[in-house]
Amino acid sequence: MGFEHVSPYQLTIEPTTAFGRAFARGTLVPPDEDGAAALYETTQGVLEGAGFEAYEVSNHARGLAARSSHNMHVWRGGDYLGLGPGAHGRLTLDGTRTATIAHKGIGAYVAGVADGEPWSEREALSPAGAAEERILLGLRTVEGAALDDLIALGRTTAASPLAELVAEGFLRIREGRVIATAQGRPVLDGVLRALLV
Repeated sequence: MGFEHVSPYQLTIEPTTAFGRAFARGTLVPPDEDGAAALYETTQGVLEGAGFEAYEVSNHARGLAARSSHNMHVWRGGDYLGLGPGAHGRLTLDGTRTATIAHKGIGAYVAGVADGEPWSEREALSPAGAAEERILLGLRTVEGAALDDLIALGRTTAASPLAELVAEGFLRIREGRVIATAQGRPVLDGVLRALLV
């Protein structure tokens, strides 16, 4: 078909959605953990065989030019403005990484924009919080996260979770970056919990 980018996300069932209601009724039965893992591995193999590199946990592209530059900007920790009701953003305001959430209702959002304050929430992230966010996002990609961020958080001692995760084959360190391995990507949530707790 000529497409060069695929984003195969596994479904997260939220209770207030049609999928959530179907799940509650028993008319939607998602695969169990083993089935979901098998589907993930099959998807990776089929896409790789078709020439798609998994450049992020749930994003595949045929070459560098086909990667989503917007998504890469976000995963690299760049600023982005969340526009529209309920939109999330990350901005550097007065030199501080700041998480923003726009007003959720349309009326409140329009009034907030008119008043020059479109956000219902605005939180300045601590340096540690900003570093953790860069690690959470960076480890999703083939570029990984900066080892310096883990050093700043004190996560690089010989007895640290990082050393254990590298020894177990879930992470590797290359050229000042910590990168999730093929073994670590399917269980990245658990890897991140172990690394950042």
